[in-house]
Amino acid sequence: MREAGLPLSFCGDILKIEVETIGLPALCAVLGKKAQIAIEEGSSLGELVDRITRRFGPEARQVLLDRDGKLDLTVQVMLNEEGFISRDDLPGRLLKDGDRVRFMLLVCGG
Repeated sequence: MREAGLPLSFCGDILKIEVETIGLPALCAVLGKKAQIAIEEGSSLGELVDRITRRFGPEARQVLLDRDGKLDLTVQVMLNEEGFISRDDLPGRLLKDGDRVRFMLLVCGG
């Protein structure tokens, strides 16, 4: 499992969040299938997405964000076992140490 973290100058409490990519090969190539991301206590799911796109660069941004910088409509986010989290709820959903966040490709069809 890869670990991506905070700058060495950060001095607050740190949360370790398990991140998994499912059905997103371009994101998996830069982040790995599973990674542990260090983020500041009090951070939200929206801030986690921001940290990933800043840390892993244009490849991660291209997969996760649309042209307006919002989570792409083809990507779903699942927190722990709660089910999918609405895009509108990402900024308000605070993370806890040990949370598991999965980024998945939205698959439709019949």
